[in-house]
Amino acid sequence: MIDKIQIRERYSLKKRILLVLLFILINVIISGCSVDLNSLLGDNTHNDYSFLNNNADDILDTGPVKSGVLNLFSTAPDTLNPILTANAFVKDYSCFIYESLVKLNDKQKPMPVLAQKWEPSEGGKVWTFYLRDNVYWHDNIRLTAEDVEFTASTIVNAGSNSPYSTSFKNVVSFSAVDSKTFKVEMDSPNSFTPELMTFPIIPKHYYLGEDIMGTEKNNRPIGTGPYKFVEYKENESIKLESNENWWNNTDTDEEGLTLPYIQEINIKIFGKDSSVINAFQSKEVDVIIADTKNWIGYSGRSDITLKKYVSNKFEFIAFNLSNKILKEKEVRRAIAYAVDRSKLVNDIMPGEAVVSDLPVIPDTWLYDTNIISYERDIEKAKQILEDSGWEEKKGVLYKRINGVNTPLTLELLVNTDNERRLEVAEEIKDQLKEAGIILNIKEVTWEDELNKIKSGKFDMVFIGCTVPSIPDISFLYSSAEIGTGINIAGYENETVDNYLSRILKESDSSMKKAYFINMKEVINEDMPYLGLYFFYDAAIYNRRIRGKFSPCIWDKYENFTNWYIPDVE
Repeated sequence: MIDKIQIRERYSLKKRILLVLLFILINVIISGCSVDLNSLLGDNTHNDYSFLNNNADDILDTGPVKSGVLNLFSTAPDTLNPILTANAFVKDYSCFIYESLVKLNDKQKPMPVLAQKWEPSEGGKVWTFYLRDNVYWHDNIRLTAEDVEFTASTIVNAGSNSPYSTSFKNVVSFSAVDSKTFKVEMDSPNSFTPELMTFPIIPKHYYLGEDIMGTEKNNRPIGTGPYKFVEYKENESIKLESNENWWNNTDTDEEGLTLPYIQEINIKIFGKDSSVINAFQSKEVDVIIADTKNWIGYSGRSDITLKKYVSNKFEFIAFNLSNKILKEKEVRRAIAYAVDRSKLVNDIMPGEAVVSDLPVIPDTWLYDTNIISYERDIEKAKQILEDSGWEEKKGVLYKRINGVNTPLTLELLVNTDNERRLEVAEEIKDQLKEAGIILNIKEVTWEDELNKIKSGKFDMVFIGCTVPSIPDISFLYSSAEIGTGINIAGYENETVDNYLSRILKESDSSMKKAYFINMKEVINEDMPYLGLYFFYDAAIYNRRIRGKFSPCIWDKYENFTNWYIPDVE
């Protein structure tokens, strides 16, 4: 028989266990960003729950402090001038030193930075940007519109040597109206002009009397941003320190701390053969930006924080609209119903991509959904073909076209050096077979594929593109792009052309969105291209870095001034 003392002892033991569990839970909650909830709640089924153990690497997070060094990775820079560099790392890191008139947020909306506001003329061809009046360069000289004009002139004069040259593709003129006003005139109305003003602004006074294409000052940058340049050691590192006089650091947190929290940034320079993944693995680097091929191995790990975001890499199948079979809209729509794009993503690349009809990033302000127009429906695909005159003979669908009995057999070009596309193509082939559509996959070199596209000698081609920073899909759907742009299908629809033109002329965002939705319906009815998916990229963070991580394709280091490194006692 159990006496009262034993009962009390057992109750006391249970109480102590509950208190210990409660203490552990509180510590997990307090540590906030030390646990990557996305990896626990996401698609990865092999979750590592080792973070519940008392890991010796855990750092007690007492909240933001102004201290610490952030270690980053770069290959050897050609120049530290962000508007002249061909180095993608330098271009990305320029956000620490330099700022632009406008930046894009995760919804692809233009947000004010150095320009506090902007407005178009009545015809939409002239845009005026009004600068803030409290911005100073790191050498304490005030920012003016002449700096913006100087930057724009440098980009235009550099031509293809500037990564921002496309921002001025349709610009007729630009000028500093006065010290706080910058004006841009376009060749034709472009309602996405603010989205083009995302290039870093460089100081005119700093380069007076210098040949900007070759001056050593390019490797001693001066900006207006939250970090100031300290030194550049060739083939070793680039060091930055926080700018205590940053114009945007006036807000303080509960502890009275101003931004940025991290006091130094050390950009380590590695050789071209060095691996950013290895550098991160060895904890030499705190943050890396990885594409699908590289971040997958990190998914589900508890010793890092991984944040996926939709990249601007779009994959699609182009139909040759001059092909006698694919000329028929019904065949293209039947293919769209027969292909299960969700299955392609979920089975072949789970968690690596998101399905999309159009080359506009899903869940952005213009395209605020990822619901696709054609869910798989084999019976509907078969019915469409039957209604349009395709008849089965000995297991093959035939139709008389131009007096010739034609089988429903098509060829899909896929470049041989892309294993993922080949794998997806094989699955598409099997899916189309269920609808009675015979698809032959032809593997060709990338060079041969381009030659066949240029000559128009293809039925269907599996290809991809990098979408621009503005959600204008003219490059793929405008008839003006036939033969000169990416409109390789040869798609031409007057209604779509009209909508594309209206969108470029319309400055009211709600009207632009209405035009886009209406245009999307027309495009999906015509189906000149079968949109497949966008790949995900990811930012991966060492767990010692804390704060709100919200990377997007347009701003991979979004919110970096709020990152911090907890004190280690």
